[in-house]
Amino acid sequence: MEHEQLDLFELISECYSSIRKKIEEKWSEISDITISNSEWYIMMKIYKKQPTISSVTKNVRISRQATHKFIKKLESKGLVEILPGNNNRDKCIQLTNIGELCVEKYIVLKKDLEMKIQEKIGNEKYTIIKEILQSEWGN
Repeated sequence: MEHEQLDLFELISECYSSIRKKIEEKWSEISDITISNSEWYIMMKIYKKQPTISSVTKNVRISRQATHKFIKKLESKGLVEILPGNNNRDKCIQLTNIGELCVEKYIVLKKDLEMKIQEKIGNEKYTIIKEILQSEWGN
């Protein structure tokens, strides 16, 4: 499909897919640990925190069942650990040392790619795009 024929949402989706692919390629160059987009999303939500699993499931855009499945996968990879919460029902989740290291490397990869995009499009366009993406949409 030609770029001229794509609407705004398709262009955003294509750009997002391209960026995700680049980040995945860069990650696979530095690590043998496979981490899905949804797993990264959850890891970023718990980075430097120790939330309850129920609060994580409420604050991600993934179904509760899928979130629990991803948390179990992350735990089996040694990236998160489940800890007892304040009461017997709620359990907390936190990144392991390996999980923290992975997130820190991932942040560097994303920042590097963001800087390359900024260099390519220029500071003014970069700032405008970032402001647009940070604004409230559809309200």
